[in-house]
Amino acid sequence: MNQEALLSAFTHLRDNLLSMSRHILQNEDDASDAIQEAFCRLWPLRDKIKDEKEASALTMTTTRHICIDQVRQKSRFTEYNPECCDECDDPNADSDTLAERFQTVKRLIDSELTETQRHILEMRDFRGFEIEEIALQLDMQPTAVRMNLSRARKAIREQYKKLNEHDR
Repeated sequence: MNQEALLSAFTHLRDNLLSMSRHILQNEDDASDAIQEAFCRLWPLRDKIKDEKEASALTMTTTRHICIDQVRQKSRFTEYNPECCDECDDPNADSDTLAERFQTVKRLIDSELTETQRHILEMRDFRGFEIEEIALQLDMQPTAVRMNLSRARKAIREQYKKLNEHDR
């Protein structure tokens, strides 16, 4: 497929994409950004898309997934925020202790993981990317992404347990 067909699919669907994105994201600017992001993600695949019908389906699906990812990302936290933490509802939980736990895990991520593992962990757990999206962006196989993610989580879990056992 050539670039004109992909451009045509985006042009014909723009109003529908904007409406759908606006509905999911509840924000005009974010909706426009989601459409732009979808186009950017599909552009490198333009030669693999068979026809305009497939381009339209991929455009709608990609835009929808991007919107959902943005909603997920907004619901996750990247800095410690007591209002976002389930443990904060526990009357026995001390907010200083929770903040310390969060900072400990953050230090472990920075010190114990490889750069690739850190990047994959951030993309998956903090930004809400799907495994396939991470693999595409990092030019890796999805199985390699899953393996790195699993090893990263395991390393953090083990180091955290060692620290807790040492402190007791």
